Amino acid sequence: MAQETSDMTVRHGEFVWSEIAATDADRTQTFYQNVFGWSFKHGDAAPGMDYREFSNGGERPIGGLYQIDPAWFGGNPPPAHWLIYVGVDDVDASAELAKSLGGNVHKVMDIPNVGRMAIIQDPTGAMIATFNPNI
Repeated sequence: MAQETSDMTVRHGEFVWSEIAATDADRTQTFYQNVFGWSFKHGDAAPGMDYREFSNGGERPIGGLYQIDPAWFGGNPPPAHWLIYVGVDDVDASAELAKSLGGNVHKVMDIPNVGRMAIIQDPTGAMIATFNPNI
């Protein structure tokens, strides 16, 4: 979600971004280009991170693709996966609410020049991310 978010508004509960964590970003990009016709461009993520944004023909990107670095996970990376981001009014309050309802909060962090996010897990084990742009 390295796109500029200065003009981005989100409604609480609305899907706002999709992200693919890949073990082979080049192969993954080729797959989605061929299956859906998506176009990819390199995004402005953290230095040294292979991050790409994709679109389906519109002016703005609709998601991101990044190469999983095993070092981020102590040498034990997760398998390739999708993560969906849902807009919220307050990332921290939503994380606390999720915990109070039996969920787990795995990470709450600021994304420089983009916004604030949390990765939460529902009581059955499904993962989802919450997001609010810098305002």
